[in-house]
This record gives sequence, C-alpha cells and structure tokens, in this order.
Amino acid sequence: MAVVLAGALASCRGGCRRGPPPAGPLEGRLALLPGETRTVVALDIARLRASSLAPQLTALAVASPADDQRLEAFRQRTGLDPARQIDSVTVAFPEEARARGELGIILRASHFDQTRLIAYVRDALQKDGDDLVPTPRGPHLLWAARKDPTLAGFFLDEGTLVIAGGGWAEKIADLAAARGSAPAARKLASAESDKELLELCQRAAAGHAIWAAAIVPAELRRQLERDPRFAGASGVMRMALGIGLRPGAGPGDGGAGASLGSDGSPAGASPAGDGLDAVFTADLTTAQEASALADKVAVALRDAKRDPRLLMLGIGPDLDAVVGKAEARTFSLQIKLDQAQVSDLLQRASALLALARQGQIPGFNP
Repeated sequence: MAVVLAGALASCRGGCRRGPPPAGPLEGRLALLPGETRTVVALDIARLRASSLAPQLTALAVASPADDQRLEAFRQRTGLDPARQIDSVTVAFPEEARARGELGIILRASHFDQTRLIAYVRDALQKDGDDLVPTPRGPHLLWAARKDPTLAGFFLDEGTLVIAGGGWAEKIADLAAARGSAPAARKLASAESDKELLELCQRAAAGHAIWAAAIVPAELRRQLERDPRFAGASGVMRMALGIGLRPGAGPGDGGAGASLGSDGSPAGASPAGDGLDAVFTADLTTAQEASALADKVAVALRDAKRDPRLLMLGIGPDLDAVVGKAEARTFSLQIKLDQAQVSDLLQRASALLALARQGQIPGFNP
C-alpha cells in the first residue's frame, strides 16, 4: 500500500498546479468521499505538529533506530518528509469493507515531488517484477500495480494525494472532476450529501486535531444483540470521537479558529505545554440503554483501577480523569489530562513499544 501511495504521484493530467482550498463543511473532506461512506477518521497533523507534544509524538512514531534509518532513506530518495510535510490524513470506509476492500485515503501536504517519488516506486516494484499501470479517468490518471490493480491512486493537485481500494478510486476521481457543478448534475452523490453523517462528523471534528465518526451498520447491531457478551452495545447507532490539544494556560482553547503565534503555536499558549481533551459519544436507541451503558462503564473503570497490570504500567491514577455519563439517548465518555499527564503517558507508551519489539511484555500475554 505504501508503494502505491507514492506511485499515485506519478502523473497529473491536465496540469499539476495546486487548486483552490476546498470549500464547504469540514474543508470539503466529505465532498470527495462516495455517498456510501459510513466511517470517517481524520488527523490534522499540522495542528499536532504545532503543539508542544510534537517531539514526543514523533519519537513514539519512530520507535527504533531501524525505523529512523528507513524513514531517512525514504526522505533522501523521495524528498518527502512525512513528519514535516503531511498536513492532514482522512480515511473513509463503507458499511462493509471486508468483502471488496473499499476504502478511501486523502492526504494533503505542502508539496509532493512527483519525479522522485515515481522513480522510488518504480524501482521498488521492478525489483519484484512488477510496475505501475496508468488508467485514464476523466482529467486524472489512476495508477495501480500491475499485479494488484485493486488499490489505485491519483494525484489531485500538487498537494493532494488520493488512494482508494475496491473501486473507490474511480468514484473519488469522478467526484473530484465534478467539483463545482450543481448537485443535480453530478453522477455520484458524495458523503457530504448525507446529512446524518455530516452532522456526526461536525460534532466529532469541533476543535479536535484527531476525530472519527461512524454510523453503526444494522447487521452489526443484530450480531451484537445475539451475543450475550455484547448485547448492551447492540443499541449503539452512531459513534463519534474527538481528541484535541489545549494550551496549558492563557487565553484561547487551541480549537478550530484559534489564532496562531509566530512559532505556529496557539496564541496565548503557556510554555508549560498542551493538555489533552478527548470525548467519545454514542447515540443509542433509548435513554434506558444509554443509562445502562454509563453504569457498565462506571463498573469497568472501577475494576480497571484495581487491575494489577494497569497498576504496574502506572496509569491507574490517570483513570480518575475519565468521566462517563448519559444524557437522554447519548452516552459520553470524557477525558481531560494536563501536559504532565500526557507527557507521562507518551513516555510509558514509548517504553511499552520498546518492550513489545523485544518480545513479550511482562505481565501480558504474547
């Protein structure tokens, strides 16, 4: 998949000048996704990069010297530094993605060097006796490996890369070509026209650098209802998750619309660093189901604080920052951590990854 990600940059039919910024709700992210989209996950990497936690997040992503060497080799060959140049990633799935592998990935960056990237990809593919095959689709060229044409990609402009599987590359290319035309003239409906999904995504995205939204498939709910272990989850119809970084002190909350200082950090942010706010919400069919879920989560949190494995990891006290409640038919789980707590958790996560690379983590099954 990584090979096709870079290979999709090979060409841009009709010119490669960067287009105007996307308009519409959520910066037009849903406008490029097919109408059958039911799950959306988005990362605002540019906002994360501007936070005081960026060095720790980068260290967590590159957790070994071998990782660092591979990343440096990729930078040298392609001119692309993912940690510094990728600004956002959006991933989408339909109701059932396992059957045909439907998915869509939209990456936005400051710039992609097409020539170097295609040289890198072709070199990798040809070593395996493969190559990239272009297929025209409207004003775009869709690129895929000859041996596996199910995953394809295309270069929307010099700063936008689309990767998709299961026939979604063609659909996204058609939606991109139809941007600016009246909805009635479009052959395909986009996810932006799904009012339920759009409102759910807007709820999840508000002020958050990382967010996700999902409409739970009816068939999955029926499966959960038949399983006594998960019967309580069968009433969940929609889910939303938002994770945001807030300034340690001073005016502003670091959310959408906050002004930035000369160093790219939120104006008024304290040198102490950024805390973390996260909220998960689930819409259920009845208020009774939401209340029952809140009770179950309260019991689970109580038991987790006594779990020797969590106590050994040192994160038991952080569970005090987790609050679950039910309001009408919506259950919500909120987490508020200060900068010291977030830094501590990231350090522990880094150590846990290091142990996992060496073998079994003490106290946990393989």
